[in-house]
Amino acid sequence: MTPEDYMPEGPLQRALNRIDRLNWTLGGAFLWISNICLLAMLALTTATIILRPLGLAAYWIWPWTMVFFIWLSFFGFFALYARLKDVRVDFVAERLGPAGMVVTRVVSDAATLVVTGVLLMEVPTVIATSTGIYDGATLPTGVELPRLALSFPLFVSTALVALTAILDIVKLAAGMPENVTDHHPEL
Repeated sequence: MTPEDYMPEGPLQRALNRIDRLNWTLGGAFLWISNICLLAMLALTTATIILRPLGLAAYWIWPWTMVFFIWLSFFGFFALYARLKDVRVDFVAERLGPAGMVVTRVVSDAATLVVTGVLLMEVPTVIATSTGIYDGATLPTGVELPRLALSFPLFVSTALVALTAILDIVKLAAGMPENVTDHHPEL
């Protein structure tokens, strides 16, 4: 059941469902951004493969391919979590019954908050050490991409993943079901 399938009861559940739908939509936007990064990365790699035998090579292609790969991974972090494409153990939890589902839901949200909390605590260190430029990733203005631009998508995704876990805990307290997907590729 996704947020779009759920029929809320009462004003609190309606408000939480609206927030959950917004989060679901934002996860879809991040999924699109990740796919655009993948497409750009593949286009640049294809250009390299085609241009090299012709004796042409742009020095900036490889650095930008790496930038898009990093951004793909970091934007995809939230997209996968919000859109339920992460690793799930529902097939085990379902065998434990309703109580097992609640326990795995709480443990999963708690683990998510621990991991995202550690990542967010490291943001000042990352900012302090991300000085300079990413060599070769030249912008149209001729300036090279600041190194901090590589980490910014990770900061945003991590914060959004943490907020998603908090939202799920609040939904649980309000008596709302967990978002689940019908698609289990591992089965």
